[in-house]
Amino acid sequence: MTASLLLGGAILLAITVSGVLFSYFSSPRKGVGGIPTIPLWVALMPLVKDVDQQDVFTKCIEKPLRKHGAASIFFAGQWNVLIHKLAYLAEVFRSEDIYQKSGNYSKIPHSVLAALLGDNIISSRGETWNKLCTRLLSARDSGQLTEKQFRDNVTVLFVAGQENPQLAILSTMYLLAKHPDMQDRLFDELSQQPGKPVDAEYLDSLPLLTSIIYESLRLFPPTGQLINRRVASAVYLGDAIFLPEGTYVGYNCYSTNRDPDAWGQDADAFRPSRWGCSRRDIHREYRRRRTRAEFITFHGGQRECLGEQFAVLQLKATLYTLVTSLRWRLDTTWLDRMTPVSKTGWRNLRLLFEQRAAAPT
Repeated sequence: MTASLLLGGAILLAITVSGVLFSYFSSPRKGVGGIPTIPLWVALMPLVKDVDQQDVFTKCIEKPLRKHGAASIFFAGQWNVLIHKLAYLAEVFRSEDIYQKSGNYSKIPHSVLAALLGDNIISSRGETWNKLCTRLLSARDSGQLTEKQFRDNVTVLFVAGQENPQLAILSTMYLLAKHPDMQDRLFDELSQQPGKPVDAEYLDSLPLLTSIIYESLRLFPPTGQLINRRVASAVYLGDAIFLPEGTYVGYNCYSTNRDPDAWGQDADAFRPSRWGCSRRDIHREYRRRRTRAEFITFHGGQRECLGEQFAVLQLKATLYTLVTSLRWRLDTTWLDRMTPVSKTGWRNLRLLFEQRAAAPT
């Protein structure tokens, strides 16, 4: 009798716990309505299966996200609202007081990422962010920053300043390997003025180099998806989607940068000429796309990427050195696949290099 009661109690407890877990994981937080939900298994798939994030996006996320302009998605242990509609993105970038930066340190405080990156300049807000905007060493020495905050910022500057440019240059090399004609055209442009000092001004004057880098950053933004803004108070997003206080909001750069409504039916194609042919036209088009939230690789608004200009200069200088010295192509034995995580990268990318016959001096 006692054993039966214990067994019955255990079953009842298991059912109750299962119901609670199902309720928590199976649907987004109460109050977020009017948008579809990306199934939970999509978020769990990379944990149990060898997947390509490009395939996952195309098969599971792209259609509902673009059709409705936003969708609920499970990430970092909770349901979040992922935004695609350009008007929604512009509103989020514009309203920093409502959609406040809140990274892993606040969202998942006991995680490995939170411990690694801490309370840093990219993810903080309010008075903390204002203090972090001062010179780091001076802020630490004067007591404005604690030793931990100082170390957190050194870490995040290294991660963002090293990993993202690395991913960007690899994506650009991948694209040029797939389009050898464009690689040769770029070599011709870079060879026009041998002996000229290769400084920032000169690199900025090269239209094809600039347009290739912008097009690569459009197609393969190093951070494909970012969910790091928390709603400070209940609000309607675009007068259509009610977001309760505490809702986490993010966006998929990969999706927005390839939106056919903004970029045309060839949005998935590598076409640097879409940016323009002259230095002036390219920079004008770049500013226009940024302002309209059609190109969000460097995010937007008051909290856009701090290192944007330096990152682009890094890419130009690196690509100049590579293209003027080497020619490369894809290894035909390599399986063309992306990594399963939100960072946009290629899995074990293999390129074959050969020395160019001549390079500018």
